[in-house]
Amino acid sequence: MSLHGFVSRWWAGEMGAGGKALDAALLPAEWAFRGVVALRNRAFDAGLIRVERVAIPVISVGNVGVGGAGKTPFAAWLAARLAAWGRRPAIALRGYGEDEVLLHGELNPGVPVFAAAVRAEAAREAAGAGRDVVVLDDAFQHRRLARDADLVLLPVESWDRAPRLLPRGPWREGMAALARADAVVLTRKTATAARAAEVAAEVARFAPGKPVAVCHLAPGRLAPLHGGDARAPADLAGREVLAVAALATPGLFLDNLRALGADPEGALYPDHHPFTEADARTIIDRAAGRTMVMTHKDAVKLRSLLPRSPEILVLEQTVAFDGGLDGLDAVLRRALEARG
Repeated sequence: MSLHGFVSRWWAGEMGAGGKALDAALLPAEWAFRGVVALRNRAFDAGLIRVERVAIPVISVGNVGVGGAGKTPFAAWLAARLAAWGRRPAIALRGYGEDEVLLHGELNPGVPVFAAAVRAEAAREAAGAGRDVVVLDDAFQHRRLARDADLVLLPVESWDRAPRLLPRGPWREGMAALARADAVVLTRKTATAARAAEVAAEVARFAPGKPVAVCHLAPGRLAPLHGGDARAPADLAGREVLAVAALATPGLFLDNLRALGADPEGALYPDHHPFTEADARTIIDRAAGRTMVMTHKDAVKLRSLLPRSPEILVLEQTVAFDGGLDGLDAVLRRALEARG
């Protein structure tokens, strides 16, 4: 078992007595992490840490967990929505994973992407390039750049009223952090709409007065990796497939494939894995002639490494709202109007 697989299973409570012993051993480390996070947030709240403001509105998309919330597809949806309103949006991100930069470029070809180690630098570049609003991808904890709206994504599948923080669990902050949010967006991939509604009611108690929306990140069309006619997801029914994923929560991708009637074997890699030619050869060997399915996030890195084949497919995602979109739109419009 890989380290990534072990940690994921341990955080999910699947490692039995050994996992419980590790939980106990790392409790002091979790409390130390909580203390550092709390002190840092108090310093920002008190104005002790300098915050930079740029010339255009800044809308942050982030979460309180470690990956798996759908920030990148949601940020891409948000940029497209702002463009539909007549704005000139840009995406700004830290750029620690080339997959995110490439993916945004494919999801919104007309929206420029600016990557920099310091988010403020990326935002300034966007303003200098004539953009009139910037969307920050994965930036809730990056408070050095002032934002006009903070959108926090919470995945329904991993909702926990009393989350364990790093290193004992996959959360960066506790529920008190929602007080900083302007709106909360619940994302669901495999969870039902009914379960999302239950979680929305619980979240509303932690974030009174905040708009809470529910967004479904659903399987979309099956697109050949190197282009060609797309297929319906139902085409996977009854097929054995090799599922290639370098994600924070790959289990949800496998669950999506099972829900479509496929029988997936996972070729799983750590989040943001930089695929190599050796990886590509291994993947081809493991597929052994079976249909191969991957996420768009991984497709942008594997396209140059894998051969053309109608049986190498990308399962795209659609973004649809179950509810709360009006409240979210109101937050966005206020942020834009406040800056003129």
